Amino acid sequence: MLTDAFIRRIKPSEKKTKYPDEKSMYLEVTPSGGMHWRMKFRINSKENIFSIGTYPETTLAQARRIRDEARLKLKDGINPNEVKKQKKLQVDENTIFKALALEWMEDRKAVIKENTYLRDLSVFEKDLFPALGHMPIDQIKGKDILACAKKIEERGAQEMAKRSIPLAGRIFRFAIHKGLIENDPTPHLQEALKPRKVKHMARLDISEFPPFLERMDRYHGNPMIKTAIQLMTLTFVRTAELRMMQWNEIDFDNHLWRIPAEKMKMAQPHIVPLSKQAIELIEGLKPLTGNKQYVFYNHSTAKPMSSNALLCVIRTMGYSGKMTGHGFRGLASTTLHEQSYMHDAIEIQLAHRVGNAVSQAYNHAQHLEYRVKMMQDWSDFIDGLRNKIIPSSKHKII
Repeated sequence: MLTDAFIRRIKPSEKKTKYPDEKSMYLEVTPSGGMHWRMKFRINSKENIFSIGTYPETTLAQARRIRDEARLKLKDGINPNEVKKQKKLQVDENTIFKALALEWMEDRKAVIKENTYLRDLSVFEKDLFPALGHMPIDQIKGKDILACAKKIEERGAQEMAKRSIPLAGRIFRFAIHKGLIENDPTPHLQEALKPRKVKHMARLDISEFPPFLERMDRYHGNPMIKTAIQLMTLTFVRTAELRMMQWNEIDFDNHLWRIPAEKMKMAQPHIVPLSKQAIELIEGLKPLTGNKQYVFYNHSTAKPMSSNALLCVIRTMGYSGKMTGHGFRGLASTTLHEQSYMHDAIEIQLAHRVGNAVSQAYNHAQHLEYRVKMMQDWSDFIDGLRNKIIPSSKHKII
């Protein structure tokens, strides 16, 4: 008979090795180190093998109990392999991975951004459901999830591969809370993927900006998109935030743009002080879109302008691969820090996380007076660049 102590000392050999226990059960050890509980039995004069489970997931005691249950069925003339097959066919539909994932997604739909919801749903439908969707949650192993992530990685979608593992993990933890399983197999699986290369967004140096401004001012294409780039230069908000700007968010009396939390990456409301130059640009769009919901409204599609609109114009200006919408943020951050503006004020204006969880709830209004002055100074500085007059002295608000 086998003992736990003996099993723990077993080393794999070059060939499959069988270690007998009792009552026709044995432990089969493969050259790769896999340990499988098997039981030989005869039914209708034919020899069969009943697969009990793998060690250590199925302990010695558990394997013996399953073996004894199978032997009782054999006494009644029932093939345990057929019983096992029928059980697989009678899976509770509510415990399969796809059903649990869709239930979890539906629960969070009302509290996350639509873009995030659609992005996660795409990962499930394109990559996880085809391989795991039909499987009961308690039968999915870490190797199954890793195989999905590796397949995504092989097609070059490295960021998606990294995202798929924690996303699958959320479903396992959801199943744990429902009492369906006890463990989440996803922790540490990401370590098996290739390290992700950090890709920095293309952007100009401040010394290269005057020619860019000159080309921007000479651009005679779509006036709305031209204004969007000019406004991006002055506000350095994210492209998505600019595209979705609404007229009712603009406080023209106090020169402020108040962005609600649901539109922000960090899910916190954000205030963007608008300089005199920025207000003038926005007011210039009133004849074009003033009667619409969105400031940058595309009359052709009846939607806000597309995410590629800015990049297309930047390419037309001759800056393909040299400047991006995100590049305005990096340019402003670097330059304002070099000019000795307050770090926290810059970070808050960039809508980055600053401080602890409590202070973050109020960051949208912190240092507002300081930021109003900083943003006006920034617009004046940009005008100086436009005139090829780059101030040599550092700006600093006292």
